[in-house]
Amino acid sequence: MKLHKLLLTLGLVLSIALSACTPVVTDPVDLPDPDQSEEPIVDKEPIQDKYPVEVEPIIDPSQVTIGNQVHITNPEAKLEDIEKLAQANNQFALALYKQLTDEQGNLIYSPFSIYQALMMTYAGAESETAQQMMAALGVKEIEDVHNVMNALNLTLQDPTTMDVPGVQRLIFNIANALWVQKDFHFEQSFLDKLSANYAAGVRLVDFNYPQDVQKLINHWVAFETNDKIKDIIPDGMLTEMTRLVLSNAVYFKGAWNNRFDAKDTAKAPFTLMDGTTIDVDMMAASMQTAGIMNDDFSAVVLPYEGGNFAMALVMPKDFEAYQKALDAEVLSKLFADLSMSHAMVHLKMPKFKTETTFDLGKTLNGIGMGDAFDKDKADFSGMTGEKDLYISDVIHKAFIDVNEEGTEAAAATIVGMSTTSMPAEELTINLDNPFIYMIYNTQTNAIVFMGQVVNP
Repeated sequence: MKLHKLLLTLGLVLSIALSACTPVVTDPVDLPDPDQSEEPIVDKEPIQDKYPVEVEPIIDPSQVTIGNQVHITNPEAKLEDIEKLAQANNQFALALYKQLTDEQGNLIYSPFSIYQALMMTYAGAESETAQQMMAALGVKEIEDVHNVMNALNLTLQDPTTMDVPGVQRLIFNIANALWVQKDFHFEQSFLDKLSANYAAGVRLVDFNYPQDVQKLINHWVAFETNDKIKDIIPDGMLTEMTRLVLSNAVYFKGAWNNRFDAKDTAKAPFTLMDGTTIDVDMMAASMQTAGIMNDDFSAVVLPYEGGNFAMALVMPKDFEAYQKALDAEVLSKLFADLSMSHAMVHLKMPKFKTETTFDLGKTLNGIGMGDAFDKDKADFSGMTGEKDLYISDVIHKAFIDVNEEGTEAAAATIVGMSTTSMPAEELTINLDNPFIYMIYNTQTNAIVFMGQVVNP
C-alpha cells in the first residue's frame, strides 16, 4: 500500500469518523447538554528530571459533555480474558505489519490505538458486519469484550506501577472521545457502552461546518498527544454528511531504566537494505537485561523506568525472511525466550526518529472487514438503529523518537463513516543492520507501538 511520511513526534492517536447515509434523520437521542459539562480535560502530569514533558492545554473543557453511563473504573474481568485480548491485539499488530511493510522504509504505528478505535466502531456493528469485524479483531471467544477492553486499558495505565518512589515516572495515557452531529439520532445504548467502557465523552458538533469541526478535533488530538500529532484530519475528509467521529489518542513517554550516556554516542556505520553503509549516531551502553544471539537474529529488551513497559529490538540475519515468518507463534516464542534470558549486554544502537502516515482503508478491507467499507452492505445499526453508516476513511499518523534518555511516542487514526537473577552470559549486540522494534507491556505482552528501522 502507499506509505506517506510526514513530520511528527513520537506518539500515537486514533480517531474514527462516521458519516450518515441519509442527510436527514428525525427523532434525535437526548444527548447531554454541552453547557452542563462535568468532565474536564486534565493536563497531563509531566515527567520530571532530565526528560521533561511540556503540555499546553488547547481544548476548552466546557466543550466536553458526559453520557448517561459513567466510566467503570473497577471492571470485573478474568485475567485469562485480558491476556486473550492482549494476544488478539498482537495478532492484529502482526497482520497490519505484514500490510504496512510493502515499502521497505522506516515504520512506526500504534496497533493498540488502531485496534481500540476499531473496537469502539465494532460496538455499533450488527449482523455480517459485526461478524467480520469480530473475526478481524480476534475477539470471537471473549465474552463482554468491551468490559475486557476497559480492564486491559486500566491494567496498562495502572498508576501503582508508574508512581514508584525514587524513579522517574512513566507516562502512558489513553483518551477517547465521540464527536456527534447535533440533532442526529444515536442509540443511547451505543453511547452508554462507549462511555462506560472507554471513558468516551460526547461532544456535540455541527458537521455542516466541517472546517470548524476539523480544527476542533485536530486540537483535541494535538493536546492528548502532547502536541506531537498535528492536523490528523486532512482538508476535505469531513463533510456535511459526516455524522460521527470516534477518536482515540495514545501517548507514551518513558526514560530508559539504563540510560545511555550522550558522551558515548559516536558516528558508526549502519548497513542499509541494499548493502551500502551510512554513518549514524550510535549510542552505546552495557547493562544487565534480556538478550539473545543465535543463528537467526540478535534481540535485546530495554526496560523503561517507573512502569511495566519495555522495548524489544530484533535484528534478523535475513531481514526480509524474518518479516515474512513473523507471526503470533514466532512472537510468542520470542517473548518467552526473552523472559527466560538474562545477560550482561554490551549494546550499540542508533538514535532514531520516525514519522509515518497511512491511509488504512484498503489495508483493513484486506484483512477481513470488507462489509464495513461497503455502503450497500455495512450494518452499523447498533449506532443509529438504521443501516445508514459505513466506513469511508481510515487514516493513521504516528511518530517515535528514541534517544539516550528514553522514548516518546504518539499516533492518530481517523475512521470516517459516510452515508450509506544474575547474568548467565555476556553478549555484544550491535544493531547496525535493519531491525524491528516493539514497545510492549511486560504484564500482558500487549504491543502498544511497533515498527522497524532500515535507515536511521
